[in-house]
This record gives sequence, structure tokens and C-alpha cells, in this order.
Amino acid sequence: MICELCGADVPRLKNVAIDATILAVCTDCSRFGDEVATPALRQSTMPPIIAQRLEMRQRRMTPRDVYTQAGELELAEDFPARIRQAREARGWKQADLGAKINERVSVIAKLESGTISPGDSLVRKLERELGIKLKERVEPVAAKKPAAGGGVTLGDLIKMREDRP
Repeated sequence: MICELCGADVPRLKNVAIDATILAVCTDCSRFGDEVATPALRQSTMPPIIAQRLEMRQRRMTPRDVYTQAGELELAEDFPARIRQAREARGWKQADLGAKINERVSVIAKLESGTISPGDSLVRKLERELGIKLKERVEPVAAKKPAAGGGVTLGDLIKMREDRP
């Protein structure tokens, strides 16, 4: 059951009058009003669209574990070539592409030369207009600790310096 005030998913709700409105709320939110008698059809009177929105809100608000994600989407290293090839495949000039995505020709030229990297909104516009993917999934790289005796330490450098004549 979802609290109509905070959107929390709780096993039990209380009917509370808050500013002359009866809401089905969790025990935490019940302190904001006065508890009233339970209406017989209270759950069926909430419009389904509100229930949907409350459930979607609850999903959005649930924290995600960033360590369990399969990988993040990052800008591809060869994005300038992808943009240029897709534009040329359609027979467009840089000015044509700029006009279609509402950007200046200088921005398109800098993107294709790789002097600037596009922001998220520009990436979406380019992907939509050119029908290409500029972001790719990258697997996280785990940092490995060097094996014991595998690297030179500061102590090793001091010993080497002492050994020199």
C-alpha cells in the first residue's frame, strides 16, 4: 500500500483528515492530521493514475547500488568520426546538420574535429537526428593491488641510493 502523502510503500495505512481532506497515509505522516473512521471503499476511490504515479515515484526515489550496475554509458572515443561519417552518408553539409539540430556550424566543426566534447543534450540531439549511438557501455575496471615484491617502493629507492658509491 502506498502512502498518499509521502509515497512510501507500507503494509498498513491510516485514514487521516488533513486540511478537510481524508487521505490514506503511513504512520509517520499520520501526525499531520487527525485520524478518522475508515471509509468502506477508500482504496478503490483513489484514481488509478495517482496510484501509478505514486508507484513510479517510489521506484525513482529508491536508491540504487552503483556497484552492481553492469556498466555505465560513456561517450565513445571515436565520436568525431561517427558524427562525420553519419553526416556524410546522408549527403549533408555541416550547415545542414547544424540547422536540423539547432546548433551553429562552428559547433559541428569542433565536434567533428574532436576539439570539444558534446554534452548530454547535444549527444541526444545528434543520436536522434543521425540515427547513431555516440555512447557505449563501459565495464568498470577494478584496480588491482600490485603483488608483493612486484614494484619498486620508496625503501627500495633509498637502498639503491645508499648502494651507489
